[in-house]
Amino acid sequence: MKISLIIPLFNKEDTILQTLNSVFNQIEKPDEVIVVDDGSQDSSRELVRQLSNPLIRLICQSNQGVSAARNRGVEEASYEWVTFLDADDQWDEEFLKEIRYLNRLFPKERVLATSYTFFYLSGKTETATINHIQFKENQGVVENYFQVAAASHPPINSSAIAIHKEALVKVGGFPVGIKSGEDLITWTRLMLRHQLAYSTRPLGKYIFHSANEGASTLRETDNDPVGREMLELLPFALQAGKVGYSLYLGRWLKNKGILLLEVGKNSHARRKLLQSYSYSGERFKLIILLGISILPVPISKKLISKIYQSG
Repeated sequence: MKISLIIPLFNKEDTILQTLNSVFNQIEKPDEVIVVDDGSQDSSRELVRQLSNPLIRLICQSNQGVSAARNRGVEEASYEWVTFLDADDQWDEEFLKEIRYLNRLFPKERVLATSYTFFYLSGKTETATINHIQFKENQGVVENYFQVAAASHPPINSSAIAIHKEALVKVGGFPVGIKSGEDLITWTRLMLRHQLAYSTRPLGKYIFHSANEGASTLRETDNDPVGREMLELLPFALQAGKVGYSLYLGRWLKNKGILLLEVGKNSHARRKLLQSYSYSGERFKLIILLGISILPVPISKKLISKIYQSG
């Protein structure tokens, strides 16, 4: 199993070396490392260049966003399997070893992933919660992906996945121009066509930094290309018998409504929560959220912050 690692890079001078160190410390190394610098304005690019590591291929382009950088890496990849690592995340030393083990166990599957751990600024760590897994061993095939995703943290993290290059290209890679949730569109497209070979071992490290903590809330708008595509794909999912897809869609719409409440867009949030009600299995929570959405913005923001940010 030959693996091309793709690292999209944009202004990560404080973290890129730690990220690359986690790659070079792998028990089993990738066969190439493609770093796509997406128009960095700090010293990120030079730090990578100065390493002079023969595994690394540095590609530079004007700033086009993380999806364009990932897609460029896929185009340039020399090998049939591609894996991704964001420039501020890391891998446990056994990550690629586990990915290759999954490939040996389940050679027909075209999407491989492991669980992952959140590392917070406070020093707190939290292993992703993955519910409704139907196998008892550490490794298995997730045949009910959308049911799992509707009741868990996202089973797939962009820094803990490997995909057969042909399968990724066939679903259009990563959508360009979307600022939040773009990878979820790709995972949804893939999981409608494939099953997931999965390890419950948390070998990816999703690391929060001052630059990205709360970023999804700050850039939140009422535009929802992810939700629109999920809705468009609903008939396909139902026809394909994908268990839990409606609940998965409902959870996305609910979470979108919560984010809109956090930024004070209550009328937009209310429409999103009402839309979620048709699909969600969390209707009691939705009734509470709808009640919050009709309150004055200062009060609703305070309540949402207390409920969802203070734990």
